[in-house]
Amino acid sequence: MAIQGGFGVLLKIDVSGLTTTANLLDTDFPEQSKMLEEATGHSATGGYAVYVASGKRELGEFTATLLWDKADSTHAKVLTVLAANATVNMSIQDPAGAEIIAFAAHVKSVKRISKQDEAYKAEITFQPSANPTITP
Repeated sequence: MAIQGGFGVLLKIDVSGLTTTANLLDTDFPEQSKMLEEATGHSATGGYAVYVASGKRELGEFTATLLWDKADSTHAKVLTVLAANATVNMSIQDPAGAEIIAFAAHVKSVKRISKQDEAYKAEITFQPSANPTITP
């Protein structure tokens, strides 16, 4: 894959099928991590900590900043999911479309932002839940 710029990311949310989120300004990608347990015995060589993998994995929370329009169907879906206890199917793909990460997520928070010399925005925090599907 060639090195690419950051412009052109697609963040999609399920509104009768995956729909590109309108007015996306910036977004992080969810961080993939595995859980490690420190398991250092008193006999560890040189006193260095030893870690073991627990087998548990996580797709971490991430934020997206939108030019906010609650009348837009994708923004309305964000508010619906925030008010519910269920997840929503989503995906995020890099600008070249070389990698797509699909997952179910909770909308953890919606922070509206209104600065005098800027556009009206909202910062949305998503928390993926369960196993993602990553396609090249």
